[in-house]
Order: sequence, then C-alpha cells, then structure tokens
Amino acid sequence: MTSYQEYCPIAVGAELFGDRWTPLIVRELILGSTRFNEIHRGLARMSRSLLAQRLRELERRGIVVRETGGGTPVYRLTDAGRELEPVVWALGDWAARWSFGDPADDELDVSWLVWRLHQYLEPARLPPGRTVIQVITDGPGGGEGWLVVDRGESTACKSDPGFDVDIVLTGDNRALHRWILGWHTFAEVRSSEAARLIGPSRLARSFAGWFREPMFARSLRRSEPRQLAG
Repeated sequence: MTSYQEYCPIAVGAELFGDRWTPLIVRELILGSTRFNEIHRGLARMSRSLLAQRLRELERRGIVVRETGGGTPVYRLTDAGRELEPVVWALGDWAARWSFGDPADDELDVSWLVWRLHQYLEPARLPPGRTVIQVITDGPGGGEGWLVVDRGESTACKSDPGFDVDIVLTGDNRALHRWILGWHTFAEVRSSEAARLIGPSRLARSFAGWFREPMFARSLRRSEPRQLAG
C-alpha cells in the first residue's frame, strides 16, 4: 500500500481503506460473504491473486481474521473491520446523492445482477419449500442465471442447477440493474414493460416482496435528475 507519509489520521485511514478494491472487499464481507469464492463472486472483475493479496493485507492490518479450523478458510471482519460499516455505507450514500448515474454498457453483468439479487433476498419471505428463480436478461451484459432458495438458504448459480424452475424473471439488463440498485421500484420497471415475470400468479404477485429495499434507494431517488444521464 502506498504511504502518504503524512502524520494525519485521515492519511492513515486513506492508506488502508482507499486502496483499489479494498472498500468493495469490505462491502462483500459486510453483506455476508465469508469464503474466498463468495467474496470473488461479488468482485468478479478483480483477479483472484489480487483478492488473495488484499485479504492478506487486511488480515495483517487487523481488519479481517482468517479462520481455518473447519477446512475451507473463512474470512470475517474483526471489531475494527465492523466499525468500517458506516464508513462504507456513508461513502455509497454520498455517491448515490451526488455522483452516480446510469450504468455504462461495460458495467452491466447478469452474473453481478444475480449475485446482488442473492444478497438482497429474504428467504423467510418466500413460499415454504424450494423455490427456483431463473433470471434471463437481454441487452449489454445480458445472459442468464439462477437463484435456488431452500431451507432458508439461497444460492446464486451461473449454470442450470437442474431443478424445475418456479418463476422466470426476464427483461432489459440495464433496467434490472437500475431496479436492484434502487433507482426504481419493481412495479415501475414492470409497468414500463422493461421486465416481466413468467410463472404462477401467486408467485408473481409476491415476487417483489422477496427482496429487501436496496441500501441506497432513498438517496438515489432524492438525487438530481441530471445524474440519470451519467
């Protein structure tokens, strides 16, 4: 990590937290990822070797602890790491209000979208038993993915898990990214015909309630309309 060589707490904090990718690694840990592959799913454009390097540095700095007792290593935030949570959300909230716009084509990725759906999903709100959601998007970065919810746990899949699909979410990749970030409600996206649900009406009616409100939804909806142009 680069040192500012300045005797100031802000400089020291920026050296640690302002390093490329580090705030996003902390974000993934806050959102519940604990294993290396889970963390990488949320940061798919980061190389695995760089992620391993950053995790070692965060461990050395006392932000992350690596537990190895049960086989596959598990990463968790320390008390110092957990105190970064309001910093992470404050940074995102500021950007949502003042410096955030429509996604560029190269920022659209259906795998990222499905992973965020997985993180925002509230399994207890879904019908009992296993529920399989297939996501199919078109436009830049489009493709497909699956969410499998069973016994209170959800799994995001890049390939067909082999179960019968209960409901299909299909639509414009950009519009669905805007929804999961909080620019629009799902009802607004559906009414614009940018997304639709294919499946039993009882599931379609309750679908939007399966996900918690995006973290920055309120800030985005208060932001200046000019930001919509990116």
